[in-house]
Parts: sequence; C-alpha cells; structure tokens
Amino acid sequence: MAQGKKRNFFKNYFKGRLKVAEFAVTNSCIAKCSFCEIWKQQPKVFVDREKALEVIDRLADHGTVHITITGGEPLLHPHVVDFVRRATERKMHNAVLAAAPQLLLRNDIVKRLEDAGNDLICISFDSNDPQIMAESRQIPNIMEDMAKAVELINQTRIKTMASVLIWNNNYDKLEEVCISAKNMGFDIISLNYPTFSQSQIYPLGGEGISLSRENLIQGLESSIKLRKTKKYGIINTAVSMRNIIRFLKDPAKVHYHCLGGTNVLFVDWFFNVHPCMQLPRILGNILTMEEKDYKMSPCNECNMSWYRDFSAMFHGLKSVPVWFESLEGFRALK
Repeated sequence: MAQGKKRNFFKNYFKGRLKVAEFAVTNSCIAKCSFCEIWKQQPKVFVDREKALEVIDRLADHGTVHITITGGEPLLHPHVVDFVRRATERKMHNAVLAAAPQLLLRNDIVKRLEDAGNDLICISFDSNDPQIMAESRQIPNIMEDMAKAVELINQTRIKTMASVLIWNNNYDKLEEVCISAKNMGFDIISLNYPTFSQSQIYPLGGEGISLSRENLIQGLESSIKLRKTKKYGIINTAVSMRNIIRFLKDPAKVHYHCLGGTNVLFVDWFFNVHPCMQLPRILGNILTMEEKDYKMSPCNECNMSWYRDFSAMFHGLKSVPVWFESLEGFRALK
C-alpha cells in the first residue's frame, strides 16, 4: 500500500472515524451467475461520471479508507479508471471486482488501472473445474481468460485476489480450489459465505448456495485450517470465520455483530447508502448525507462475508485478535 494511503488509514483510525465502502457503479453484468439475479435487472444503470466522482470525494471526506468498485460488472463502466484515479487521489486503498475476466484483456484496461493507482483486482473463482466455472457464471472459456488476465496483472504493481464463494460444489474441496487459484498466480484469496437476499438492489439466492448449515460449517472449519497453513494467502481471519460458525449454530452467541451502516457501507448506482446489500433500509443519499448520518444499531441478521469480516475489526479491544490476524493479509498486499 502506498505511503499516502497508509497515512490516511492511520489518521482516520486514530480519529475514530474509519470506514470501508463498496460502490456499485452499474447493475449491468456479462455474467449470468446461478446465485445472483442482478443481471436480470432493467433498466440498466451506469452512474454519471461527475456525480460518481463526487460520491468518492464525499466518502473520503467521511473517513473512508478503502473502497471497492463493484457492480454488476464495474469494468463495463466507461469511466471506471477515472473512479480508481479519484480514489487514489483521495488516498483510499481501492479494489475493482471482475466477474468477467475477458474484460481485463481488452482496451489496455489493466495498464490504465495501474496508472490510476489501482491496488487490487478481485476475480470470482469458485471452482478448479473449467466446465463448472463456465456453467456457474455462464461465461464460455472463463478459466482460460482468467489465467491470461492474472498473468497480465502480475506484470504490474496491482495485486490479484481470487474471490471464492463457498457453495454446493466446493464446500468439501476448498483446498483444491485454493491450490488451483495459487497455481494460477493469485496473490491472495478471499472467501465469500453464501447468503440469500430479497433485496431489490442485490437479489441473491439459488440452489447452488442452498447449503445445509452443517455443510457450510464444514466449509468454514476447513477454511480455518487452510488459513493456518499460511500457504494460500486467505485474508478472512479465523476469528471472523469462527464468529460466523457461532452465528450459524446460535446467533445469540456471536462475539462480533455487523456494523453495516456505521463503519461498513454499500452505495448503490442511485447513490443511496445502505448498511449492506441485503437490508432494505436506506440511510440516505451520499450526495446530501453528513458524517453524523452513518449510524445504525449493530445487526445480526445474516452472514454476508464482506460486511461481517470488516465489522469484526471495529469492536474495540475485542477486535485486537482480528487486527493481529489481518496484518498477515496486509503484508501480502505490499
């Protein structure tokens, strides 16, 4: 991480206003994933460039130190490089998600993202079987394109992350998936915990993620063991994954509630701020919100990984073990 971004992180941390955010810049997507229906949404929306830049400025003004540019498929947005550049100018660590890796092979996009200061490109990687990946995402030759994209990115300063969804196909063979991802050249791996959502903005579901509670716990316990080996660069902390296991067994016994809406945010393509992708509540519109408006009671409604994992870092002294584990992941991003 660049020195300016590190200083920004510590400045906001010691001021007690640290936040992380996802910003969905479009609902358009090439992938037709079996567990996500965002690609069905109409009409297709692409955020206005100037307003989106203002969104990034306001997030930075309100203490956001990390922003994930997401969608839909953010690489379909013609100004995605501008969004990354503005995040870099505002000293925010930034990631871009990619569901369709073939887009990374076009229009010199990887080089342009590097020049704009992009820190991390995250690519969905749910199976080590090319046919299963192609069927799951409905993208022909996805693994072949992914290998080419990772090789291209690895020639730059940008780091790569395999974003692995735990689902019916892989919960009992996650090490095989991790080995395949590392062999392909990914720097780190993040694990996504399956969840259902009736959200109008981000509907999630499908038979593929209809794991039994026991099977999901098996997958999480396996992931904790894999993380301990330090072979695969898994960034989810064991502390947070154990917290999710507690949630699945008895929600009343979790150690870390979700702080979506306070420290962890989701901004949609209408510039509305949500506690997460799942809850229907809207905190306000980012273009008119003030910093005091980011306040919501701790939540314990679901096991959505991005929000639960980050939230575990904002519980005062209880979060010391989480930060200690997270440092290993931060080192991998140098």
